[in-house]
Amino acid sequence: MRPSAIELSVGLPVAAVGGVLVGTLGTFKHQVGVSAATGAGWPVGLVLSLLMVAAVLAALRAAFGTRLFAAAAGVGVVAAVFILSLRGPGGSLVVLGNAEGIVWTIAPALIAAVVVVAPVPRRRRGRQEPDGILEGD
Repeated sequence: MRPSAIELSVGLPVAAVGGVLVGTLGTFKHQVGVSAATGAGWPVGLVLSLLMVAAVLAALRAAFGTRLFAAAAGVGVVAAVFILSLRGPGGSLVVLGNAEGIVWTIAPALIAAVVVVAPVPRRRRGRQEPDGILEGD
């Protein structure tokens, strides 16, 4: 079933804003568990941020009969990551140049592409056997 024009005109911006929020949250939290000074620690924030991106995009892809909502959210995620990866007006950085920062700048776009492009498995429609209720003897 295809979404109506009203559903698209409301749903696509909402999905894009949701993607921006997910991308923003992940950008600020992807370094959790990693020491900026030493680089030591397990990248808990990166793993959880990538899982959050994948879960939100996959949920939108599965919930609706179209790829458009997941694509809009993916564009929002990638836009937020891109903008927040730039150097700020005072020279500050949100995304560091360490391994976690590099993975964070690339992986959300790859996840979005995989989720949007991947086909949804079709449900099998097996032959339905008559149940005998409406059958004549």
